[in-house]
Amino acid sequence: MAIQITPELLHSIALPYRSNLQKRDAQNANIQALAPAMNCWFPTYHITTKLRVAHFLAQSCAETADFTAMTEYPARGGKEYEPDTRAGQRVGNHFPGDGPKYIGRGLLHLTGRDNYLKLSQKFEENLIDYPERVASEYSLAVRTACEFWDSKGLNSYADLDDFDTITYRVNGGHNGKEQREQALRRIKKILHI
Repeated sequence: MAIQITPELLHSIALPYRSNLQKRDAQNANIQALAPAMNCWFPTYHITTKLRVAHFLAQSCAETADFTAMTEYPARGGKEYEPDTRAGQRVGNHFPGDGPKYIGRGLLHLTGRDNYLKLSQKFEENLIDYPERVASEYSLAVRTACEFWDSKGLNSYADLDDFDTITYRVNGGHNGKEQREQALRRIKKILHI
């Protein structure tokens, strides 16, 4: 039986923003909208066991700054993903301006023209001309993350409780590793894992 994702569950793993009202309001709004979208898409992608849910949510919590931001804020405004950079080439950015246009969005930060194009075709959604939809439409934010999760075979690593491999495949390194580990510990405690 699938685990029911509730706003209360998401709040319990995200660090609260008590003094920053803007972040607190964004977190609350995002969590309220994300829970039903997760319940819609998790079964389709077999993110249904305690370990799978725990690892997916821990990574998502870190990628979105505790569910406050559905868009990444790169240090150089996305220019680090331009076609003439290694990072831009890796994510399939081909034209000047692709870096800022196709910055990471959604729960696991869909990044790069080629990735937006691939999911545009698969979902029959226009994400190339309207990439901001991945951040503003919660169902797409969750679905793109689930598709990424599935494409990287992360359910099998979650089944093994292999945090390091999941983190590397989501992030390409160990950026935010401590935040991811802390979120995973919190959700494991809540789910009695």
